[in-house]
Amino acid sequence: MTTTHRRRHRLTRIALITAVAIFFAGGCFSWGDYSSGSSYSGSANHSLDDELIAAAERGDLASIEDLLARGADIDARNRFGDTALMGASLNGKVAAVELLLDRGADIEAGDNGWTALMGASASGEVAVVELLLNRGADIDARDDDGQTALMRPSEEGEVAVVELLLNRGADVEARDDDGSTALMRASASGEVAAVELLLDRGADIDARDDDGWTALIWASRFGGVAMVELLLDRGADIDARDDDGSTALMWASTAAQDEVAAVLRAWAAKLRPRR
Repeated sequence: MTTTHRRRHRLTRIALITAVAIFFAGGCFSWGDYSSGSSYSGSANHSLDDELIAAAERGDLASIEDLLARGADIDARNRFGDTALMGASLNGKVAAVELLLDRGADIEAGDNGWTALMGASASGEVAVVELLLNRGADIDARDDDGQTALMRPSEEGEVAVVELLLNRGADVEARDDDGSTALMRASASGEVAAVELLLDRGADIDARDDDGWTALIWASRFGGVAMVELLLDRGADIDARDDDGSTALMWASTAAQDEVAAVLRAWAAKLRPRR
């Protein structure tokens, strides 16, 4: 993939992150809301299976027990690729998650590799994340885009989940298929508290993705003034250049991020005072 194509893919991803944040206003969610594609099981008992998944999303324990007794497949998928465990995890239904795990649900089942742990982490469901980890979920598993459970909550500002994952040993330097880290994603999204936490836990502030973008470049393009100021205060290299030779200031200027550009110019002047 060329640099231009990779960057276009990333800019699309930023737009999708924003759309997901707007979408999460309440209610029950299906895995199809988070991942593209599906792997519908086509089970002969698909009606029972769909009812089981819907019951899990609601946290309806009695219905889950009844449907399993009637032959519903605990790991069946609906047309969005959801399993019952995924739906319960995404919607924070702790008791339902525990019941399904007790009954043998596959903890690592995923839609395009996106697991129950990833969904619970992304939606900020701390209790579910802790339960899944206690039951053996792979903390550094990757989906088909190379994302880990740490990445999405970092870019969505779910700081309690980020802290839990880091406390439990999540790889702070894990990279997705574009070479982006959790720090880069959080910086691009303007999630100041998440970035502070990641830096405190040792994230490399000047790490570069596959296009040579650093967290500061991402923040200058998308993250806003507060994020740029934080990264500069924590020692980010203001002169770092991407693979095309562009600096954070160049990207801020190109994107008409005037306030960010002003901060970067003032910081550069402080580092290189006139004689």
